[in-house]
Amino acid sequence: MKRLEKKFSFSPASFFTTFRQVASIVAAICVLEILFSCASSPPSVESVNVNAFDTLEHDSNVYVRIPVSVHSELTNNLMKSFIGSDVPEKYVKNITDSIDMIYLGVGSPSNKGRLQIACDGNISGATKIALSSMENWKKETKKVGATGMYTIYTEANSKLQLCVPGSNLIFLSKDLTPQLAFYDKEASSQESESDLTSDGANSDENKWKASAIYNFVGNAETNNVRIYMKTPLAFVTNLLGVSLSTSIFQLNFIQGDLKLLPSGKYSIDLDMEFKRDGLVAKAAAFLNVAFFLADSKVAVLDERHLRITGLQVSMAQLQRILALN
Repeated sequence: MKRLEKKFSFSPASFFTTFRQVASIVAAICVLEILFSCASSPPSVESVNVNAFDTLEHDSNVYVRIPVSVHSELTNNLMKSFIGSDVPEKYVKNITDSIDMIYLGVGSPSNKGRLQIACDGNISGATKIALSSMENWKKETKKVGATGMYTIYTEANSKLQLCVPGSNLIFLSKDLTPQLAFYDKEASSQESESDLTSDGANSDENKWKASAIYNFVGNAETNNVRIYMKTPLAFVTNLLGVSLSTSIFQLNFIQGDLKLLPSGKYSIDLDMEFKRDGLVAKAAAFLNVAFFLADSKVAVLDERHLRITGLQVSMAQLQRILALN
C-alpha cells in the first residue's frame, strides 16, 4: 500500500477551488450564526421543502454529495483548514449540527469554472441577521419567476453570491439565478396541483430525476460521499500517479462511492464507463498492475464497464486529495 500512498492525489484545480470556497463561506455563515444566535430573530417564514440537489443545473461536469454528520471528522477538518485553528472547536462543530448535506456542481460544457453549491440542513433565522452584519457583502433583492423575491448577498472580492431561500437551504454560486429558478419552480409546483400534473411542462425535470446521475448522487439511502465525473481522465491519472494512454482510457464517466470504515479509513469504489468496445480488457490489465500492492479488486462488468472496489485510503490521504494538507 506504501506504493500507492506516495502517488495517490486528486488535484483538478476547479475541484480544489470548490472545496476552498465551500469551506470558507459556509464556515463564516455558521460561525456568525452562533455569534448572533442570542439576537432577536425575525418571525419564521413557512417555506416549502425543496430538495437541495434539485436546485443544481443538469449539465455539470462533476457532482459531489457529502453527508456532513456521518463524515463529521472530514467536514470539521475541511472547515478548520480554512477558518483557522484559533476558532473554538464548538463553533466548528456547529457546522455539522446545522448542515446535513452539501451538494456541489462543478463546471459545465460551456463554463469549466462554474460552481454551484446547495447545502441542506436546519438553518435558523439568526443566519439572516448574521449575513446582514458580514463585511464585504452587498445585499440586494432579486425577482425570480412570476412572484418569487429573494435576498442575495454578494461578496465584494470573489463575487460569490449567497442566498437562504427558506429555512433549510443555503445556495452559493457566482450566478444564483439558475438555482433560484429551479427552487422557485419547485416551490410553485408544490402549491399548484395543475403544475404537478402537467407532464409536458415537467418533462425535462422528470427525465433528469430518472437519470443514473440523479439516482447515484442524489440518493438519500446512503451515507457515503459520492462523486460523479463526466470528464474523469485527470482523476484517474492523479489517482495512479502515472500518465495514462488516452487511446485506452476513453471514458464517458466515472462515479465514485466513498465509504467511511470503522477503522477511520475510507474505502473507495469506482465505476467506469468506456466510450467504445474493446478497451475494458486493456484498461483492466493496466489497473491490475497499478494496484498490485493495494487491497482492491478490478472487475470487468461488460464491454463498456469496469469496476474498482475496496481501494482503501487513510483520512490523511483523503484530506490531501481534497487539498486540506
